[in-house]
Amino acid sequence: MKSSQANSSIDDLIEAAFTQIKQLGAAEEASRLFPNGLSSLELEVGSGAEGRVSLRLSGANVESAASASADATILLEGDVEALFNAEGHHIVALITQEDLTQTFPATMRKVQKILDDGGRDLLSAATFPDDIRQSHPETKPFHFIDIPFEDGGPVNPPLPPAPHVISKIAEFSKVVKNGANAQQKVDALSWLIHLVGDIHQPLHCIEHISALHKAGDRGGNSFLLKGKPNNLHSLWDSSVSFTQHEGKELALDIIREHPRTALATDLKVTDVEKWARASFDLAKKFAYAPLHENPASPPKPSATYMKNAEKTGRRQAALAGYRLSNRLREILG
Repeated sequence: MKSSQANSSIDDLIEAAFTQIKQLGAAEEASRLFPNGLSSLELEVGSGAEGRVSLRLSGANVESAASASADATILLEGDVEALFNAEGHHIVALITQEDLTQTFPATMRKVQKILDDGGRDLLSAATFPDDIRQSHPETKPFHFIDIPFEDGGPVNPPLPPAPHVISKIAEFSKVVKNGANAQQKVDALSWLIHLVGDIHQPLHCIEHISALHKAGDRGGNSFLLKGKPNNLHSLWDSSVSFTQHEGKELALDIIREHPRTALATDLKVTDVEKWARASFDLAKKFAYAPLHENPASPPKPSATYMKNAEKTGRRQAALAGYRLSNRLREILG
């Protein structure tokens, strides 16, 4: 399916879901969503490699139908992770495929053998970790690392405990090299492709702790925006491209825009923790700093903001693709 068709389907799904939810606006109806003191619900609808829509519903102090006022509201947070989690991960994988084919063809043949032996193609491998996330909830922490960001806090705050994306990249790298069977190897390769993409998405490497979010904003998921995407994390999940392109075409565009030689200095950095901290710095500078958070009247990112987000996202996708190439060559030879 073309990305424009996928985005249209997702928009239709979101619109239909929100329309139905709004019909439950009366307190008596709203309370049915949150029975027995339940404070929130999560709904996730997936369509395989084409994308996924998550809706998080939180009760606005809806403790019971009797105590809620007639105009009780339902707070909505939509995690629309369709582009980076599907198309974006495809782009990173396609950049790696193109780069390996041109620079390390023997390594590409070994990668293809792992995929063939495991009965999986490159694009489905890139999104495999997202496809199994609901059936394997224990894997959710693997996709990110919540490096704490506090206004006036340390420049290099301590890392949270594992498991997280840094620890899992190291773990799955070993399994790709030494896995006992074809299934272990193809699963580990899928995770490695996916997580190298995740660690280069700036909002996967940060959690803003503030007066509004004393427990953290979940990588910008709780930072509401006006329009679509309607939160900061989702916007940056889409940052590889805000335009409509076929995956292969977009990957080649990014390679031309950011050739390996132009990123030579960055590619010398092989420490995965440094990759995460670089993403953390990008998030502070380009995601959070230009916006003033106001849940009562969410900000709408400017055209300049969106341009910088896409510019950053495309460069990060190129860097992720080349770094994945280098790691696979190091692992597989």
